[in-house]
Amino acid sequence: MTAKIDIFLLTGDKDTIVQVQSVSQNGSPIRLGGVFSEPADLKSYLEKTEIQAGIFDIDPDPERRLNCLETLMREHPKLCAIVVSKTMSQNLILSAMQAGARHFLQKSTLNKELGGVMGKLLQHMGLKRATGSVLTVFSSSGGCGATTVALNMAMELRLTSQKPVLMIDLDRCYGAASAYLDIESDYGIADVLTHDGKIDKHLIQSSSASYMENFHVLLSPAGISNSRVKTMKTGNLKNVLEACREAYAYTVIDAPRLDDETVNELAELSDFTIVVFQLTIKDLKFARSMISSFKQRGQMDKVIPLANRFQKRSRLVAVESGKQALGSDQMVLIRSDWRSAMNCLNKGKTLAEAAPRSGMRKDFLKLISRIHRSDNEG
Repeated sequence: MTAKIDIFLLTGDKDTIVQVQSVSQNGSPIRLGGVFSEPADLKSYLEKTEIQAGIFDIDPDPERRLNCLETLMREHPKLCAIVVSKTMSQNLILSAMQAGARHFLQKSTLNKELGGVMGKLLQHMGLKRATGSVLTVFSSSGGCGATTVALNMAMELRLTSQKPVLMIDLDRCYGAASAYLDIESDYGIADVLTHDGKIDKHLIQSSSASYMENFHVLLSPAGISNSRVKTMKTGNLKNVLEACREAYAYTVIDAPRLDDETVNELAELSDFTIVVFQLTIKDLKFARSMISSFKQRGQMDKVIPLANRFQKRSRLVAVESGKQALGSDQMVLIRSDWRSAMNCLNKGKTLAEAAPRSGMRKDFLKLISRIHRSDNEG
């Protein structure tokens, strides 16, 4: 999968918005983030995000807009700005360059030239998206074992890559990660999501609990140790995940019981989406609905259906029937191993620590191998 760079767009021209959206959706290296009509709104946005590239429309008042651009460039010297206008002249181009623009494009050429110009500029300036990967684990029903899947995936990714990992518990109700790993913290994901200032990797690291070296956890409100009650607002989710990418090689999100809008946003922002279910009619029904939604949004290439607690001799739905129901032959199987699972729960440890030779752990290693392979190919 090709990573894209988020860019801003400053314009009051609807046709320009449509053109940039069209370019961003058709194989270009850019993805349109914030759209603003006034420089003051853009200034506030840049102070709260890590975004470093965008398109600056100087119509209908080029002189005033270029003065605003020059001010922004002094405050954000790493900003990569492309100026666009209906008209192009040597004087305008010179003024744009003096204000700090990296390139000047006429609006009539946006569809043809924007993708290539932005790609070259970003490559030249080294403005690549942080390389960390985000994996979101969705559950088709309560009790299907999604938290166990998320935690063991995070541990195996840490061991396999020898790089830092972060697990985020988005469970608004129970805070299962805290109970599973027997850890507490004064801060968690709710504090980060409701943060009013700049969200960066330092905020993520300082708000997370350390389970062990290179394995951190952002706990849900239900898992923090103090009495503060915070509602998890997901408006900052995109900025939070970009900061996570900077700080960690892998971010694994346990995402149960979320509204449809948040589910779709997480799926869009993730490199892999794992849909956990058991081979029952009810679970398959909900898993199929979720996977169909991802497919309609063009995200099927990064969806991994995962049948948890699989038993060869005792099952309600056969594996092949499950694949047909989901419309996917890429189903991952994690075997049922009650003894190993309970041993982990009782000790507050993952399979790699409490049951390293178990068959259940072998299944997780196969899953991680598949993720690494897909990640490298992407």
